[in-house]
Amino acid sequence: MLQSATILSVFFFTLAAMTNCTHAQDNQTPQGSGKFDTASNSTPVRVDNLSSHSLLVYQLNRGHLIGTATGFPIRKGGDFYLITNWHVVSGRDPTTNNIENPQGLVPDTLRIVHHGKPLGRWITKDEPLVSEGKNRWLEHQSGSKVDVVALPLASIDDSVQIFPLDLALAQVDMIAEVAMAVVIVGFPAGLAGPGRFPIWKSGSIASEPGLDFGGEPVFLIDATTRGGMSGSPVYLKLWGGYRTETGKSIIGTARASVRFLGVYSAQQRQAELGKVWRPRVIDEIFHHAEKGGS
Repeated sequence: MLQSATILSVFFFTLAAMTNCTHAQDNQTPQGSGKFDTASNSTPVRVDNLSSHSLLVYQLNRGHLIGTATGFPIRKGGDFYLITNWHVVSGRDPTTNNIENPQGLVPDTLRIVHHGKPLGRWITKDEPLVSEGKNRWLEHQSGSKVDVVALPLASIDDSVQIFPLDLALAQVDMIAEVAMAVVIVGFPAGLAGPGRFPIWKSGSIASEPGLDFGGEPVFLIDATTRGGMSGSPVYLKLWGGYRTETGKSIIGTARASVRFLGVYSAQQRQAELGKVWRPRVIDEIFHHAEKGGS
């Protein structure tokens, strides 16, 4: 299931004419576990490696679509987990604990659109959110105050290809500064690019990235995003020169340089500002689980 992909590289695969961009309407239920088959008369396609990480997520309640989101897989030990937001799996506002769905529905299942085999096919797998009366996801020791969770991927099999995001990308020695451009790679309003690849939206760092905003392990970005982007990875991707924490200036590189900045969360709509949860909260989630937390 694990497929290695060189960090920061561009990879190639063969794919027939991809399906048109898709948009999940509120009254549509996404396809159940099965394949989106697009492989015939294949032609070479070049795709950025970072596009392989973000996965389209459908929130289901008793098989009915109630929302969309984004997630990305990581590997811990020998297991795979989907990283997304706490409010995506709970269906509740992390601040007020109020149910977000206007009909009072919360998700019981996440339907995840994975890469299939060969690359260029997509396959959906359902992940129940509750097992034996307990939530399956791992959360931070602060609970909903940290809007990030790790959901074990128990339904994947050999038909699925997993491209886990390497959390070492968070340690790349590139200084992130206020007003720098960032990219948020996800599925705004359930919209997907060709096939089921994500949409890349841009924004800029809006608060001092080295300082926690509002006492939370977050910084703010200025970006016009939409529902469905929750759980997206946020990257600093620079061409040309950049500065390092050690005081060096790197001038000109053959490829773009990338640093993983964190997990995108809900937008403050009036201000068009979104939260980016720092990568360290992912490690803290697993440390909490190792100590017996859920």
